[in-house]
Amino acid sequence: MKKIKILFLLIASVAVDTAVSGQTTYIKTPQGNIVDTSTYANMKAEKIEKFKKIFPTKEVKVTIKDNFKEIRRTKDSIIYSYEWDIQISDPNAKKQKSFEPNDYIDKEFPLPTLTTLNKKKINIDSLKGKPTLINFWFTTCKPCIEEMPVLNAIRTKLKDSVNFVAITFEPTEKARNFLKARKFSFIQIANAKVFTDSMHMSSFPVNIFLDKNGIVRKIESGIPYIVYENGKMRMGDGNEFLETLRELLKTPVLK
Repeated sequence: MKKIKILFLLIASVAVDTAVSGQTTYIKTPQGNIVDTSTYANMKAEKIEKFKKIFPTKEVKVTIKDNFKEIRRTKDSIIYSYEWDIQISDPNAKKQKSFEPNDYIDKEFPLPTLTTLNKKKINIDSLKGKPTLINFWFTTCKPCIEEMPVLNAIRTKLKDSVNFVAITFEPTEKARNFLKARKFSFIQIANAKVFTDSMHMSSFPVNIFLDKNGIVRKIESGIPYIVYENGKMRMGDGNEFLETLRELLKTPVLK
């Protein structure tokens, strides 16, 4: 079972269940509404269930950490603001070594020679001269699938000025069948399990940004979701990714 770990940061307001010196605590929503702690507890439970539904496996564990900050106090009540840290992970993979982005930042990306679905050879040297976005994905990863149209749009905007490479650990035939039904306009590499395992790649999607010299400059998980006031979510527009690549286009090529 692959470990699925995504960190979401949601800014809202919170209250605790205990009263201090007879003062009642409340939650202030992003819309400015004041609600009681029971309502807040229901909001939190609903949010956990929404995030669980993102993933195909039933074994994921959802944890929400509340970071409290008092924003208003009267003789009768206290209102707290907070940040929600939501982590979704597979508890069965806790003992496995995880992919560590800091092991790669500011270093040449260790891409070996791999074969694309079009039977072309690709390695780190063949990518040099242009910035590169490498996306790691798999066919039943819902966030991976949902960000594909946005990644396609980024490639359309930047055209051939950037290398766009997608890598999956899954077998070639499975990847081919998936891509017959869904457009993903990156250079596609499948059957790369030896490579992804060597990096302890257990969290998907992962997006790695290389400069023109093949040096890792930034590593992100997926394109951030947008969370609406009613709790519904949709994939973001990917502007952060686009701006990162545009900045990398300014990087000089080392001779």
